[in-house]
Amino acid sequence: MAQIPLGNFGRVNVQQDVVQNRVITPDPSLQNRGAQQVASTLVNAGLSILDERTKEDQALARVKASNALIDRESQVKTIALDLDEQMRTGTLSYEKSEEAYNTAVAQLEPLQTPGLNEAQQGDIGNSLKRIQLGGLDSVRAASAKGRILSAQSDLLSRMDMLGKDAAMPGANVEQINARMDAEDIDTAGRLAFGEGWASKKQDFKDGNWTTHATQRVIESRESLASLQKVEHDLTAEDGFYAKKLDPQKRNQLLNTVSGRIFQVKEHQQRQAEMREMKAERVLSQMDKQATTGIPPTPADQQRWKSALSGTSAAGEFNTRMHEMTEVQSLLRAPLAEQQQYIDRKRQQMVSQGASVTEQANVTRLQSAVDNNTKMLREHPLTFNALRTGADVAPLDVSGVMTPEGQQKLGEQIAERFDVVNAVRKAYGPEVARNPWKPEEQTMLSALMTQADDGTKLQLLGAIASSAPSGADYAAAIKPLAADQPITILAGMAQLRGLKGDDGTDVPKTLLAGARVLTDKSTPMPKDAMFREAFDKAVGNALVPGTPQREQAYLAYKSLYAGMSGPKGIKHDGPSPELDSDLAEQAVNMATGGVGEHGGEKVIKPYGLSDKVFSKIVDIELQGLAERSQFPISQLEDMPLSPVPGKEGSYYLMNAGRVQVDPATHQPMVVKVK
Repeated sequence: MAQIPLGNFGRVNVQQDVVQNRVITPDPSLQNRGAQQVASTLVNAGLSILDERTKEDQALARVKASNALIDRESQVKTIALDLDEQMRTGTLSYEKSEEAYNTAVAQLEPLQTPGLNEAQQGDIGNSLKRIQLGGLDSVRAASAKGRILSAQSDLLSRMDMLGKDAAMPGANVEQINARMDAEDIDTAGRLAFGEGWASKKQDFKDGNWTTHATQRVIESRESLASLQKVEHDLTAEDGFYAKKLDPQKRNQLLNTVSGRIFQVKEHQQRQAEMREMKAERVLSQMDKQATTGIPPTPADQQRWKSALSGTSAAGEFNTRMHEMTEVQSLLRAPLAEQQQYIDRKRQQMVSQGASVTEQANVTRLQSAVDNNTKMLREHPLTFNALRTGADVAPLDVSGVMTPEGQQKLGEQIAERFDVVNAVRKAYGPEVARNPWKPEEQTMLSALMTQADDGTKLQLLGAIASSAPSGADYAAAIKPLAADQPITILAGMAQLRGLKGDDGTDVPKTLLAGARVLTDKSTPMPKDAMFREAFDKAVGNALVPGTPQREQAYLAYKSLYAGMSGPKGIKHDGPSPELDSDLAEQAVNMATGGVGEHGGEKVIKPYGLSDKVFSKIVDIELQGLAERSQFPISQLEDMPLSPVPGKEGSYYLMNAGRVQVDPATHQPMVVKVK
């Protein structure tokens, strides 16, 4: 930086005269000379002070001028840096940088340097010029750098656009790369990247070929043939990319292609295996369709044929369709003829021999007949729907707690009983009296398990009101409560509308008692006490060990538990006792009452007093004696044993055996009801 010379002036040291105390003889001439000397000294001192002040003023002016130059130098540097930043960010073109610099410098305030002479003013001007030229050099250097950056930006933009073109499907990479070989492009490239331009351009071309190869890999990822063609182009000496990709990128792409080829092969293998598995399922579907006896729809046949096409089972389609026709024709025949047809087939196989296919066909025929027969016997509704194409309406139990809902449900159940009985009439009594479809049976069974007692009784009531007979009703409720024997007993009581002598509702009390016994919410006597009291009351009126006796015992125990709470009977203490009166009432409600005949206990029909029961028995015995010529006295001494499944009918027992009528050789039966 130019400096303003500040000068190098000496300082005046004023020494004080030392006053001597001595006696001087006054001399006028000497006094005059002394006065002159004093005056001269005073003048010289004044001149020295003026000269010193002048020097100080000049030094201060030079300092101010120097500070102004320093400030101007800072301003010029700021201008240069600001223009450099504008060129770097692109807001100022490097071509207009000098013009912008000169304009900015011209707008600066002129330097004020008062107190300097012409020479010093000249020095200040020269220093100012050097400062401005230094700033201009900085701007020119930044402009040169901006020129390089601009060239780099233009070339990178060009390579980006061409690179995007190279990534398009079907792009001609050779033509795209050739557009970077023009002389002007190389000139600009050397300006922008110097010696690195050749490497930069080659990287661009390699990148385009890599993009082209990658695009082919992506397009070919599902085609094994296309992937293998790409693999050849990457590895073979005459391959398309032999001299177009550097080894590292070629190896990277080759790894990707090889891995994808493996995946596609594995995928195709799995797909082939899956098609084979699907073909097996389709053959099973065709066999199941055959067992229904219903011809498949054209859509099903087309779907089966399409699924089997291209698999090892493709040739099975026509064979299975022929066999399906044979199965369907067979299933339309009466049941007896179905089995006879299969038996004839088996005899032919034994006598004439048979191929594996023929043996498999007979096995399918037998399976179809067996499944069809099982469906007929266990699920007649499903069998009828498949045979006729007409199905019953879906069961609606949503309104079972309302009169309207019960009526609707009852009508639906009645219609189902009609269908079942029609099937039974057509195919025989081996058809089950089951008015439910398999899925409905599961739903109703869950409902019977989870519903409260009120809902259970309403549902049982709807079934009871719709059942044509007690046998139909019993068959209908049995699968719904197979693991709930008390519920079944409550259902049978609901059918008959059973009530105790005091009006106790038997079905409701049975369910309430079962709940008490299950949750153990109320203390009860031990089971041994229940069993002892029941055996004592019933005796041998119900044969020990029979299901009828066990059902009666369960009903008796549940009725006792269900009535104890409402009647206020408590069973406190560590060993609660059985209430005898309540136990007797429970036995009568569970069995209908226990009477005596021939010295043995006998179960009476519901609602008959001992007197009425004995009177009817006497009348029946009198008739039997007259018809059989059997002495009445002997008949009166014979015990009565209930006929299973027929309430109010009793066998006459003689020495533990059923008495046979000597005239008809049939069991002698007393019918009280």
